[in-house]
Amino acid sequence: MQVRSLRRSIRYGFTLIELLVVIAIIAVLIALLLPAVQSAREAARRASCVNNLKQIALANHNYESAQGAFPMGNLQTNIVQDGFGDAPCTASMWWTAFCYFLPYMEQGSDYNAYNLIWPSYNGQIALNHPNWTAGNQKIASFVCPSDGNSGGNPPTNWFVPTAQNSYATNRGTWENVIFNWIQNNGVAAQYGNTCGWGGGSGMFGPMGSVRIAEVTDGLSNTFLFGEMSRFIDEPTGDGWMFASVMAWWGDGTYWSGGSRISGGAFVVPAPNVGPDRTGAIFSGCFTGNLVLPPDWLQNAAIPGGPCNSLGQWGFRSLHPGGLNFAMGDGSVKFIKNSINLVTYRALGTRNLGEVISADQY
Repeated sequence: MQVRSLRRSIRYGFTLIELLVVIAIIAVLIALLLPAVQSAREAARRASCVNNLKQIALANHNYESAQGAFPMGNLQTNIVQDGFGDAPCTASMWWTAFCYFLPYMEQGSDYNAYNLIWPSYNGQIALNHPNWTAGNQKIASFVCPSDGNSGGNPPTNWFVPTAQNSYATNRGTWENVIFNWIQNNGVAAQYGNTCGWGGGSGMFGPMGSVRIAEVTDGLSNTFLFGEMSRFIDEPTGDGWMFASVMAWWGDGTYWSGGSRISGGAFVVPAPNVGPDRTGAIFSGCFTGNLVLPPDWLQNAAIPGGPCNSLGQWGFRSLHPGGLNFAMGDGSVKFIKNSINLVTYRALGTRNLGEVISADQY
C-alpha cells in the first residue's frame, strides 16, 4: 500500500491590522517630509526671485551708464501737442521704466515692438490698441515664481495693454500718481514744463530721472526696485500685475472697493500689509490734509493709519516673513515684515539725510 504524504498549502499575506500600520507609517513619513519639500521649493523660488531683481538692477545700471541717469519712472502725459490731436498735458501716456530699460536686459526686440509715442490709454478697447501685442509680452525676469502664472485680461473689455509683473520701482514717500502741482488757477506751482507732474523722494518718479549723484543717502541704503506681487488670496489668473503702465484705478473685482497702482510702489504703507477691501482706507488716506505730496506721509503718521494700511499702494510678496528689494548698488536684500517703519521709509528715500546701519534691518 503506497502512502502519500499530504502537504498543507500555506499562503502568506498581510492582515488588515498590519496593512493599516504600514499606511499609518507612510502617512507619518509624508507628513515629516512635506515641510522639508515645501521649504526647498520656496528656497528655489526665492533664489529665482533674487536673480530676477539682480538682472533688473544690472539693466538699470547699464541704462544709467549709457544715459547718465536711471530711467524715468513714468511718462505721465504729453508735454506738447502730439500727432494724434491731443492738446498738451491731456494724453495719458503712463509708460513706465519697465519699458525703457528693456534693451539693457537683452530684450531689444520686445522694446522695438512698442510705439511709446502712442498714449497707453486712448479710450480704445485694448484689442484695438496699437501696443496691445507689445504690452502683453511676458518677460520672464519680471515674474517671481511664487506669483504663479497670470492669464492676463480679456482684450474686449480693457483699455490699456497689461502684462504680468511681480516687481515695482521705488517711488519713495511722496505720492505722485494722483497728485499734480497744477493750482486752481491752472498754473503749475512746480514742474511747469512737465504739466505739473514731477518730484518724489524715491528712485523713480513721474516725468523725470534720478542721477547717482542725487542719491546722497547712499546707493547701498536706498531701495531701487522691490516686490509687488498679487495678494495671497487672489487667483493667479487675475491679470492685475501690470509691467508697462503706471496708473491707478478703482478695483472692485475681488473686493468691494479700494484702488490699485501698477509699475511702482511706495514705502508709506507698511511692507506686506493687506489690501483695502472697502475703499475706506483709500478715502481716509487721500482726503483731509492731503495738499502737497509730503502731506501723504503726514497723513500716514496718524496713529493707526490710514495710509499705513493701503496695501495696494505698497510693496508685497508671497515669500514667508518678508520681501526682496534690489538696492541702489545692485545688491538684493531680504527685508522682514517686522522692520521698523521709520527705518523702512528711510530706505525708501534717496536724499533726506537719514543715517541707517545694516543692523537696523
